[in-house]
Amino acid sequence: MRRVAVTGLGAVTALGPDVASLERGLRAGTCGVVECTKFSTVGYRSSLAGQAPEPTPPVDPELIANVSRPDRFGLQAAFEAVKMAGLEAHELERAALVFGTGTGGAGITEEYFRLFVKDGAPPASMLVSHQPASVTDLVARHLGVHGPRTTLMTACSSSATAIGYAADRIRLGHVDVALAGGAEGLCRLTYAGFNSLRATSPDHCRPFDADRKGLNLGEGAAVLVLEDYERARARGATIYAVLAGYGITADAHHMTAPHPDGDGAARAMNAALDDAGLSADAVGYINAHGTATPHNDSAETAAIKTVLGARAPRVPVSSIKSMVGHTLGAAGAIEAVASVLTLHRNFIPPTVNLRTPDPAFGLDFVPDRARELAVEVVISNSFAFGGNNTALAFTRA
Repeated sequence: MRRVAVTGLGAVTALGPDVASLERGLRAGTCGVVECTKFSTVGYRSSLAGQAPEPTPPVDPELIANVSRPDRFGLQAAFEAVKMAGLEAHELERAALVFGTGTGGAGITEEYFRLFVKDGAPPASMLVSHQPASVTDLVARHLGVHGPRTTLMTACSSSATAIGYAADRIRLGHVDVALAGGAEGLCRLTYAGFNSLRATSPDHCRPFDADRKGLNLGEGAAVLVLEDYERARARGATIYAVLAGYGITADAHHMTAPHPDGDGAARAMNAALDDAGLSADAVGYINAHGTATPHNDSAETAAIKTVLGARAPRVPVSSIKSMVGHTLGAAGAIEAVASVLTLHRNFIPPTVNLRTPDPAFGLDFVPDRARELAVEVVISNSFAFGGNNTALAFTRA
């Protein structure tokens, strides 16, 4: 099967409107989680969120006046990724387009309902962005992408799964180019839901800390341009990394809690390595799912130890959710961009707010400060409700 090159990146996160601001924030260990201003958080366990800046994609504002914030996030990230890849319009016509999302345009739906209760039925045009696939359709329309188009929803692993699925389209020879990513916006539905589960932290989240209390929700989008490796080389494109493999598993254990031994997570990481033709000894860094919830961090740590064995304490592991929040359906794509930056720019993002690493874990969580380090292989983990696990394996170009 054909190799898959990463030739473009785009991102909108709580650290800023583009990949450059994401890299600066990751290097500086900046926490982008602030007081939530998108809606009232009175009565909730947490009032914090990783809010992304208002997106301004390079299109006529009137053309996107009725679309949701996550749709605009996704469109902006897609434009940035395509520009970085140096692709022309005709090269996108037959490209594949795959997005992952968690709640899609639920924020638009909530606003429609609020106006309905207050004043009667608002214009039906408000609901254009209601369906989860609207971000995929919007990107396809504005970039002229007419190849296979898919939207996936596997909760917090959605966009990682989307990246793996898009890579398969290239590896199997269905397309030469694919755009893959995810988008998510803050909305009352998820905010209230995670608060009801007592999964949110009243303070800034502390992944892998002994005193961790839960996650901080976030929003944003990221897009990767994936391309047949030989085609990318032939056209002189910069290859930022290679997506060497991916693995998908299901815990089949519980609706929200991971398997306590990290069984499904370990199997996903091993599947990604097998798919890439790599051994666990090759792994130089793990971009962890790292939500800062008690059960997730414990299960993921157990999985990492299972996969890496005796090397586990010597392999850096960090969670960028401590800086951008948990962006749910967009998390896998944003963390994939961070993983590519690790390989291309030779640094390990930190886990910020980590004060007392859980003594039961015994791993190198890169506390607070980024680390200059060149590695050859990065695993990016995304684990979701229902035990939907996806691991991506990236290698240096």
